[in-house]
Amino acid sequence: MVLTFVNHAQELTYQRVLDYLKTSMFKDSMHVLEDAPKFNLLYQETTLIEVEVLPWEIHPWEDSELAIVRASSHITVGSTVDIDLIQFLLAENRKMRFGAFQLDEAGQILFVHSILGGENMDVLELESCLLSVAAIATNYDDIITATSTSPYSA
Repeated sequence: MVLTFVNHAQELTYQRVLDYLKTSMFKDSMHVLEDAPKFNLLYQETTLIEVEVLPWEIHPWEDSELAIVRASSHITVGSTVDIDLIQFLLAENRKMRFGAFQLDEAGQILFVHSILGGENMDVLELESCLLSVAAIATNYDDIITATSTSPYSA
C-alpha cells in the first residue's frame, strides 16, 4: 500500500522521523504502519508510544505547508476515570513543560506531546519528545494504579 500525504511537509517529516527511528534506540521495537503515516514504538518492553505525522492545516502563516509529529501513550487502560482523577490530571498538566494529559475517544487517559515537523525539525527535539512521553506514561501509570488512601498524590 502506498502512503498518501496531504502536503510535502508531512511527507518530508514522515521520512525524517522514519530515518531517525531506523537508527535510534527504538529500531528493534518499531512497527511502521502501512496505511497511515504512523509508527508504534515499544519503550522498555512495557510502554507503547504511538507516533503520528500529521499535516498542520490551520495555522497562523499564509501559504505555508506545515506538519507536526504527535507522540502519545496510554497511561492506563481500563481505569475508572472519575472527577478526582480528572482534577488530578488537570493540576498535573500545569506542571508539564511540554505535552499534556488527554482523553481519547474511548475515555482512556493519554499523555500527548507534539513538535513541529518539516525541514527544520530538530532530531534532539524529536528524541526528547518520544522519551518524555515514555517517561511520563510510565511514571503516571504507577501513580494512578497505586493502591493507597491517596492514590493521586504525586
